[in-house]
Amino acid sequence: MRKAFVYGAGHLGRQVLHHLWAYYGDSIEILGFVDDVRAPGEEVLGGLQTLGPLECARDDARLGPHAAGVVFAVGYSSMTARHAALDRVVDAGYGLLSVVHPQAIVEPGTEIGAGAIILGGAVVDQQVTLGMACFVDIGVRLGAGTTVGHNNYFSSGTCTGSRVSIGQDCFFGMNCTITTDVRIGDNVFVNAAALVPRDLGSNLKVVELRKSRELPQR
Repeated sequence: MRKAFVYGAGHLGRQVLHHLWAYYGDSIEILGFVDDVRAPGEEVLGGLQTLGPLECARDDARLGPHAAGVVFAVGYSSMTARHAALDRVVDAGYGLLSVVHPQAIVEPGTEIGAGAIILGGAVVDQQVTLGMACFVDIGVRLGAGTTVGHNNYFSSGTCTGSRVSIGQDCFFGMNCTITTDVRIGDNVFVNAAALVPRDLGSNLKVVELRKSRELPQR
């Protein structure tokens, strides 16, 4: 049985832990949570505690890169900070473990990067390339031939057409849609339910405003 710790003790880390227990309990032993901003010894979930920051884990014989792997579950409040955390894991020499829900569909010919997390109901179509540490939430659909860089977060219901190209450090809100053959740069935030029908550069925030009106007073 492989030993590993979850990197990130927030809401996302706890969500990922449930999937590890449910679907990887026979093959991965979770030692606890490494978190750079929480003190060691705090109980997180199910008797598992925080183990201190990554630098301390690296120097611990039980938690070092030769003894344990990493399930990367850092949240998405800052995608650039998330990428910096990913770099620290890789630079420390850790191997990244991927988590794929048994009810996710990963078609033949796909390439899934280390540390990817793909939840139930997601569809990763043929010839998709998914970079390191990407998070693919419930019901996401990545169209055939789509290329995705490292450290991207796809919220529930995100849908891409075929042959979409996405850089790194992007966040896609719930139920947003990227149409076929669109190219997206790095560090792009796409708001929930937004439609992206054309190419986007880097360092952008896409917000779609819908019409509204006041209801008559009764």
